[in-house]
Amino acid sequence: MITDRRFLLRAGLAAAVMPTGIGSSVFAQETHVVMAKGVRFDPLFIYIEPGDIVSFENMPTHNIETLEGLCPEGQEKIKSEIGQNFTQTFDTVGIVTYKCTPHWGNRMGGFIVVGQPENPGEILDAYLATTDEEKEYLPARGLIKKLRADMEKQGLV
Repeated sequence: MITDRRFLLRAGLAAAVMPTGIGSSVFAQETHVVMAKGVRFDPLFIYIEPGDIVSFENMPTHNIETLEGLCPEGQEKIKSEIGQNFTQTFDTVGIVTYKCTPHWGNRMGGFIVVGQPENPGEILDAYLATTDEEKEYLPARGLIKKLRADMEKQGLV
């Protein structure tokens, strides 16, 4: 519900400032924190608005790498250094899948849902199909199913 109010507030503000020539850059970015805990990320998935920042912390033996084919078109490839905390701004609406490369066999990965993607159920179905075609993405199957269950619970799918 907070996301919906925030979206409506931003949309209303955008409409109010657009005629003056001031764009969406006037909106404050929100920072979200994802912590590495053992061989999992907490939270497993987050919902953010375009332009928000995600900070990955407690990363002594971990990294962040996006999975090509399991990210929205236009999302830049991310591959952070192992052992370094990492911060990234996400602007592309969609569902971003990421992993910890050294611990991918343990299914250490997560999702960032940016904005309100169109047809999220179809996106998740396509991601599942990709895991069938690309065996290195197989650990993502269970994670995708968990994300779908959470999105269904929230009425987003």
